[in-house]
Amino acid sequence: METADITAKLIVCLVASLHFSAAEDVQSAHSHDQSSSKTSFPPGHLKPLASESTRLPVSVIEEFPSPSEFFRDYVYPSVPVLVRQGARRSPAFRKWTDEYLKSLPESQELIRVEMRKVEERQLPRMEMPLAEFLDRYQTHDEYLVAKVPDYLKKDVLLPPSLHCTNVTANLLETMLWFSSGGTKSHLHTDYVDIINCVFRGQKDFLLVNYTKYRDQIVYDHPEGFYSSVDVERVDLNKFPGLRNLEFMEAKLEAGNCLYLPFKWIHQVNSHGSNVAVNIWWNHQAYAVPSPESCGRLDPGLSLADVRFYYHEEPDAYKRRDLHPELDFVEDPSANLMAFMDEKETESLTERQFLEFMDMIMPGQDHGNIWTEEALGLVHQIFQILDIDGDGEIASQDAEKFPKDINKFLPFSINLGQKMMVLGDIVDGQITKQKQELLKNFGKVSHAGSAPSLQANSKANEQPPMSKQEL
Repeated sequence: METADITAKLIVCLVASLHFSAAEDVQSAHSHDQSSSKTSFPPGHLKPLASESTRLPVSVIEEFPSPSEFFRDYVYPSVPVLVRQGARRSPAFRKWTDEYLKSLPESQELIRVEMRKVEERQLPRMEMPLAEFLDRYQTHDEYLVAKVPDYLKKDVLLPPSLHCTNVTANLLETMLWFSSGGTKSHLHTDYVDIINCVFRGQKDFLLVNYTKYRDQIVYDHPEGFYSSVDVERVDLNKFPGLRNLEFMEAKLEAGNCLYLPFKWIHQVNSHGSNVAVNIWWNHQAYAVPSPESCGRLDPGLSLADVRFYYHEEPDAYKRRDLHPELDFVEDPSANLMAFMDEKETESLTERQFLEFMDMIMPGQDHGNIWTEEALGLVHQIFQILDIDGDGEIASQDAEKFPKDINKFLPFSINLGQKMMVLGDIVDGQITKQKQELLKNFGKVSHAGSAPSLQANSKANEQPPMSKQEL
């Protein structure tokens, strides 16, 4: 996935997807289409993604705004924005030539390399020294995507919009992307907020607002939230959920950064010798910029001066700790059985299932997240899991859940889609809580003490920290 992290998808209308088996080959659909009357083809069929769609440019600003302005104007309202000068202040913009990177002693350390520029997540990955990759990447069908090595972090400045201790304490990962151009990502989403900064070459982003189109978009890869649709030859008969979408477009050149909001669907192409760095942070933490947490900006703060949770925690705990609702989608049987064991019961009524959902959904004030719409989604999810329809979810139901969520199965697609929509509804309620907190901070910034942050993140009880402590 473009931006490692998070975090996407083959998009297809659920009703239509029931008519296709997991083994059906895209090429057979193409052959069928070509034998049909051309007048039956929807606009953009078998053409590159968004060829015939409405494309709107993202907003453009020159510099990163203050943290409070950034979260108020872009993060909370979920608005992508291109920052024209965002990457130019970083030493990496000037220093990161191939020759400079190969000259570093640490370039002999192993780093992860993808085996094809057109993303294919089922392929194994290689490891090789960075210096070796730099000697061959111009002539091989491969690209580098890996955690930014510690020895390079000092060359990348942290965007000023993130200079708050309760934001930096919720940083998750920073990824390095390096290629000779021609890379094409899957259509996917990431369950994080992202800032992508380009230091060399060009990246073209196609973006779709998930919230706006959540009722027509379904994911056939709910375990990874990505699509295996051929983005160069989009079969709109097989994937009708891609019809009639409004795309936003961002063309990043060297020196630009892009803020990509939580959950926005995106597909990325790179051009020319290409180097970029992504920064991810936990959208679902109560990382609300406050006068106490932000303080005075340090223009020299780099990635080496902050900590990244994903760098330090074992992979096995990442999703479970930060996104239990996503862990549930991947293995509903194990999650429900564990909850039944904890409650010492052999089955769950719908009321008990709501208690389970309340436990795994993100947020602080759950009294305000269970709207009528959200409760309606919980009821639909309960019906999916109640296989025998007897009004309870029992172990006999759980035993009938698919064992492999990677299969193209209606159960997994339907469950994943409903959980994504429910998460989006809940996130809307949580965002309202954050916006109110930020508004209150503004009211008291010149008098009295700021409102308390009672967050679900370890970050929010920390006092302001120095650069060294960050």
